[in-house]
Amino acid sequence: MTSSIDVVVSPKADRNVRDILQYTAKTWGTDQRDVYRKVLQDAFERIGVFPEIGHPVEGRASNIREYHLEYHVIQYRREVDRIVILRIVNPRRRRR
Repeated sequence: MTSSIDVVVSPKADRNVRDILQYTAKTWGTDQRDVYRKVLQDAFERIGVFPEIGHPVEGRASNIREYHLEYHVIQYRREVDRIVILRIVNPRRRRR
């Protein structure tokens, strides 16, 4: 699957990914960390190919969407020429 639109990971989302992968490695080991890294990468690519795959976020701008992925929610913004991954959160945590 190749992306039809560029996907950019914001600094905050990059920190989220690093924290998620660190926690995964510590809790379930490096093999599982590598599996989940691939799951996240595939999700980013899927969002680039299908930008409308996520659900609109109530109370936010119409170009902000959420894509539910296994144990996390990927929040992203669709722009004219790219997708910006804003953050990756655990749905049990409060989202702003």
